[in-house]
Amino acid sequence: MKLQERDKQILQKVFMFMCLRCLQIAELFDMHIKICQRRLRALVKGDYLRKILIPTTESGRSPYLYYPGKSAEELFGIQGYKPRLTNQLSHQQKNTDLLIHLKKSADRAGIKCSLLPEHLIRISGQTLIPDGTLALTRESKSALFFLENCAGTEVIKSPNYNEDIENKLIRYAEIFQNNEIRFYCKFFEYNFQRFRLLYITNSGKRLDSISQIVKKHDSFGFIYMATKSAFLKNNIFAPIWSIPTKNEISASIIKER
Repeated sequence: MKLQERDKQILQKVFMFMCLRCLQIAELFDMHIKICQRRLRALVKGDYLRKILIPTTESGRSPYLYYPGKSAEELFGIQGYKPRLTNQLSHQQKNTDLLIHLKKSADRAGIKCSLLPEHLIRISGQTLIPDGTLALTRESKSALFFLENCAGTEVIKSPNYNEDIENKLIRYAEIFQNNEIRFYCKFFEYNFQRFRLLYITNSGKRLDSISQIVKKHDSFGFIYMATKSAFLKNNIFAPIWSIPTKNEISASIIKER
């Protein structure tokens, strides 16, 4: 098959995120779902993409998850991997949805948004793995953001468990204090001064509970919190963020001009 420029861009995004669903690809490229399905079928036929069925309890047809095929590996000289249907992959897909929402919101506002998904951070050997990282650029200035997507399954605080949310927030505070962001400066090719953590929770009750932990350990005010529902309903300028340390409840991560 003859690859179109859009096809190559789709393949690059699939490599970047490791795997994507049709709806995610359609949103990234502002494509009608039927057109997107047609292009994906052609790419699968040419072995540029492969697909696996995602099990679901919802009615209707189960969606496919697309990942790089042999032809794409040969084209870009990059090895792809068949995703394993695990809880980690499910969480990764939810993180991808949030990152895509952020990017599309920034695009509509005329702000450049560059993304670094979780799996690329993981293979780089970083000691703390955010659920995603992004750089927002307007004119000549860029800001670095880490993303945490709290689905409500992690332990908030435990005397016997060192992988709880409190310990992770302590490590974020240490990274902020020591400004350990060299890897991200190199990846995004920008000399960031600091970063902010966008912490998204699955409910207001969860947000309130974690806010109390944030107040104990974030003396800098770099942790911004919002519920997932508010995050998905609003644009990038929306004052939906609370900053527990500063007792602010309607902050924005970027200001309109």
